Amino acid sequence: MADIIKLLPEAVANQIAAGEVVQRPASVVKELIENAVDAGATSITVNIQEGGRGLIQVIDNGCGLSAEDARLAFARHATSKITCADDLYALSTFGFRGEALASIASVSEVELRTRRPGDEVGRRLYVNGGTFGAETAVNIPPGTQLLVKNLFYNVPARRKFLKSKSVETKHIVDEFLRVALCNPQLEMNLYDNDTARYRLPATNLRQRIVGVFGKHINTGLLDLSVETSIIRIEGFIGTPASAKKSGAAEEFLFVNNRFFKSPYFHKAVTTAYEKLIPAGHYPPYFLYMTVDPTRIDVNIHPTKTEVKFEDEQAIWQIVNAAVRESLGKLGAIPLMDFDNDTSLDIPVFHADRGNVRIPTDSLNPDFNPFNEPDTEPTTPRNARASGGGGYLRNMPYSHDGVPAGWERLYEESYDTFDPASSGGDSFRNLILGEQDPDEEESVFVSQGFETEEESSNETEFFSEEEAFQGALEIDSGLAEGFPFLNLSNRYIALASGQGLTLIDLPRAHHRVLYERFLHQNTAQLAVNQQELFPEPIPLSADDQKLLQEVRDDLLAIGFDIRVEGEKAVVRGIPADIQATPAARLVDSLLHDLLQNGLPAAENRRKAVALMLADAYSLRNARTMQREEIEELILSLYDCSEPAFTADGRAVWSVISTNDIKKILQ
Repeated sequence: MADIIKLLPEAVANQIAAGEVVQRPASVVKELIENAVDAGATSITVNIQEGGRGLIQVIDNGCGLSAEDARLAFARHATSKITCADDLYALSTFGFRGEALASIASVSEVELRTRRPGDEVGRRLYVNGGTFGAETAVNIPPGTQLLVKNLFYNVPARRKFLKSKSVETKHIVDEFLRVALCNPQLEMNLYDNDTARYRLPATNLRQRIVGVFGKHINTGLLDLSVETSIIRIEGFIGTPASAKKSGAAEEFLFVNNRFFKSPYFHKAVTTAYEKLIPAGHYPPYFLYMTVDPTRIDVNIHPTKTEVKFEDEQAIWQIVNAAVRESLGKLGAIPLMDFDNDTSLDIPVFHADRGNVRIPTDSLNPDFNPFNEPDTEPTTPRNARASGGGGYLRNMPYSHDGVPAGWERLYEESYDTFDPASSGGDSFRNLILGEQDPDEEESVFVSQGFETEEESSNETEFFSEEEAFQGALEIDSGLAEGFPFLNLSNRYIALASGQGLTLIDLPRAHHRVLYERFLHQNTAQLAVNQQELFPEPIPLSADDQKLLQEVRDDLLAIGFDIRVEGEKAVVRGIPADIQATPAARLVDSLLHDLLQNGLPAAENRRKAVALMLADAYSLRNARTMQREEIEELILSLYDCSEPAFTADGRAVWSVISTNDIKKILQ
């Protein structure tokens, strides 16, 4: 039998490796920027086109490459960072596996231009799909220029699954900022389709953070610094007031100048903010850890965004304590004051001070309940008639100042529900099954339920088919008011032709608002209400670009937003909603769009309407009046899809009569 194991060709092996290393255009940007940092560059410029699909260009002024090194850099597992296996456990540089350029060149068209400072001319090298092309001399400044064109052109399946231009651009910006934030000493620029998006000069760490996220973040940053025998942590955390509903865009962890993700250490930071910020809000933080390279492992994931720590639990405690200490300096966390005397100061009572009534002892020391065998058992009713028995009879009591006839106030409460008693109340009649002769109908009829006499055939009543959960059937007379039962200030139950319908009021409100916002955005019929005191919103560079793209959608819904430099001013809001501060809502909306990516133009209106419905919809129905609930149900009845919210949650459900019969068996 012939051998079946074959050695893969070099080109195929590189494409397989590219599936792990080059997941999207942002992966290419990350690898090339990190190589530029390792090359000792002091200035790095990135230019992208079409979200990185058409072109990715990275220019640096680093050490450059010789002609031989330029060719060897595209070979697999060729690197200048390590020489033996032990070097893997003491890494202080970024690219070290030697797979990046080989993987990138196998799935794109690459042009490399490089020159060392001592060389008169540089070299230009072409690599197309892993195959070397012509090599020529070129006159360029010292450093390296890499151009990656038509990414995944020879792997159409991978190119087909790339996201939209805006989503891929967002991922590229994220990778650019991660390197920029841990290298403030470098000048870094990012151009999108030849338009400057970030121009960051060399500066200190705080100014680099301000340059990336805007001047508004500067006032909300607290210094953090701690040094122990196993770790040194420096950086900044946000004040509790700077916490936002979606703060993932401003949460950064670095170890030895390398960005990494860690839900474990993220928990250490957020735990320190307990009871200081609302649930669902997250503070910004920029923490830079310095650890002995031999005590961490950065080679556990192809993208190198995960790091394993040898002293993980101890570092968690240090991070948490350092954050709490910084908050304590601000005064956000109250500290115990052992210098102040916290004992209670109870004033001494003086009997001769003013007109003070002193309570007297009214107990009868000779009382014995067994000395009255002939006394009738005392009930609340005959106790009043006889003046009280036992202990009550021996208590001195004064009737001074008591209104006449006060005893009658409690007669109904002590009533033993005697059917022969007169006067009764609705509660007693409900318990005894009686109906007050003065009332025209029982409480059951008044609430819209059938009495036993009105139900002509119980067997026929319970033989209906299962209700169909596709359309909300409500009686035609609802406009004049309809009976329902409010449950836990969230749900209502009402009778319908299908059985007993249960409606979730907050979800119903969410559905109604979504369709209203979507209709207003499409028809552009919304009316806005001008704010008396417009509140400015600080904007980062990404916020400004995003707001320009979604501004027309917000204006169509009823917002009046003016962009003034690095801030936006909300001057008007939709006239029919005022539950959430407009500035906070728009700020949260921009962060959600940045985090999730701006959808395509045809889906943008739906995305904006959904986010606004999330912000303005009810959390519970505690403040709703009966008329408001009736109006909400009628509005839900008019919706195009009343059964589900826009994000797929059920709005109502029906318990059919057959289900009720099974429950009561």
